[in-house]
Amino acid sequence: MRWHPTVFTPLGPRPLGTGGGESGRANVVLGHPTNPAIAWMGSNGGGVWKTTNCCDANTTWVNTTDNSANLEPIQNSAIGDMTLDPNNPDVLYAGTGDLRFGSFAFGSNGVLKSVDGGNTWTVKGADVFNPFYPPNVNLPPQYQAIGKVVVDPNNSNIVIVGAKTGVYLSYDGGDNWTGPCLTNAFPTQRQDITGLIATDQGATTRLIASVGTRGFATTVQTGLEQNGANGVYRATVPASGCPVDWTTLTRADNGWPAGTSTGNPFPTNTLGRVEIALAPSDSNVVYALVAQIPPVGRTE
Repeated sequence: MRWHPTVFTPLGPRPLGTGGGESGRANVVLGHPTNPAIAWMGSNGGGVWKTTNCCDANTTWVNTTDNSANLEPIQNSAIGDMTLDPNNPDVLYAGTGDLRFGSFAFGSNGVLKSVDGGNTWTVKGADVFNPFYPPNVNLPPQYQAIGKVVVDPNNSNIVIVGAKTGVYLSYDGGDNWTGPCLTNAFPTQRQDITGLIATDQGATTRLIASVGTRGFATTVQTGLEQNGANGVYRATVPASGCPVDWTTLTRADNGWPAGTSTGNPFPTNTLGRVEIALAPSDSNVVYALVAQIPPVGRTE
């Protein structure tokens, strides 16, 4: 949808079939930084779509992942997040899988990379982000999933992914990966990364990540009650390896609700999913959208 100045205009893409859901729900939309006619959309189960005639009621879209000649077959076209290289808008990354459901996660098949404005794609890190976790007795299987992907504004070769199991970094444009890197000292707790921001701090790049596990186990995904790591963390992107200077931002001594980021799961840590955003006018201003876990006996 597009709003200007007082009305909304539907932009599509429309479902491909008569069932009404074949294209998948929209998870992320990107606009070209200098050409307002170009935009990309990542959908859940429908891959990546591109338009070159945005934005009015006549906007048309083309699915570029289904028709990419050099894209190896992937088992899941769920797109969890997309990002542009801040130094080159022709370079895009799309993280496959989806962590938006508080329970079952759509599985990942790696990071998709395009160097021609999203017209064609290649798969990066399929062996890293595509592990299948065998089911426990009488329980469904579990899957890796990518929730966030960003590019270091100081170094386009550094790609950072927030996944179901922590933070991963590539120092060669996605060919090789380091991780999982944990933002905290609580390895027995779940590490679902639901927020990820990389900002230019001059000589360094600051990385802010949020962990946001649902807080209640379900019949289709176990361990969701292990939310003791839920919170917001900050580190510096290193030249190689995992960040080593993680600092907890969600502390009781700086105005945040007590009991978070301590390793103690619910009911001590009452945070659920945590999304974060940065003020464009001041990189020191961070906003957090937090899901509060309801009292026992209620449902979300």
